Amino acid sequence: MRRRPVVLAALALFVASATGALEWPVEKRIVTGTFGEDRGDHFHLGLDIGGGEQVVRPVLAGELVFRYEENEDYTSMPRGVGSFAVIRHQDDVLSVYCHLRRETDRPARTSFTARDAVGVIGDTGYSTGKHLHFMVFDGQTGSFVNPLSLLPPVADREPPVVKRLVLRTGDRVVDLQPGITVPSGQAEVLVEAYDVREDVPFLWTLAPYVVRLALNGAEISRISFEALQVKEGRMILSGTALSAVDVYASERLLRLGTVELRGGESHLLVVVRDFAGNEVSREVFFTVRE
Repeated sequence: MRRRPVVLAALALFVASATGALEWPVEKRIVTGTFGEDRGDHFHLGLDIGGGEQVVRPVLAGELVFRYEENEDYTSMPRGVGSFAVIRHQDDVLSVYCHLRRETDRPARTSFTARDAVGVIGDTGYSTGKHLHFMVFDGQTGSFVNPLSLLPPVADREPPVVKRLVLRTGDRVVDLQPGITVPSGQAEVLVEAYDVREDVPFLWTLAPYVVRLALNGAEISRISFEALQVKEGRMILSGTALSAVDVYASERLLRLGTVELRGGESHLLVVVRDFAGNEVSREVFFTVRE
């Protein structure tokens, strides 16, 4: 049986011991971006929540440890997140609320219950529309955690998508198709896969939650977007040796590791699951040339 990562186990204890269950920070729960997305210039470390200009409340009672209003004179602030607030909960867990509406006359408050307003959704910072960027950071393990692992579930009936499986050997890239013949030796396996929003009539891609790869019936790799841990200055995906910059070869194209292909008939199976448990798979049978 696969062990639950230490990061998630610690957070599970935090949730279990917290006074009351965690709640979503807004009333209208429209997920527009998920933990683990490739944003080109950065790895998405939180959850984007739409729904317009809503009041934002803490997911749990806590103490305000930092607040920044856009255009205040703090040269070291991460300007991309706009106006934001950071609340510390028990066991040194931080919740972060970004792109808030700028409010210079906000009442002074340092202690929050889950009913108190942190702010209002805005579009401050590098934002293409009004939304809340919400993050959870575990100070004890130095990890950014997927907020969906802590919040109450939301309905989602739409399965992820697997567009293609790819083998890469050196400079040669081959799209795996049934019946294809490939040379023996080591090859990197990549998959173009993503989750999709079910509440819009057009393609809006999100990051999947778990991607598994099996060669000839034996699982050889697994990527799970559960947490990203900071180790020696590098951000490592929990349960793997992959850094944040190594997870994607390009947009939506995930690196699944290197396989040793031996002569004869072979098959690769990739299984992709979203956080709601919807699952899709693709299996390709092919021949390996001696």
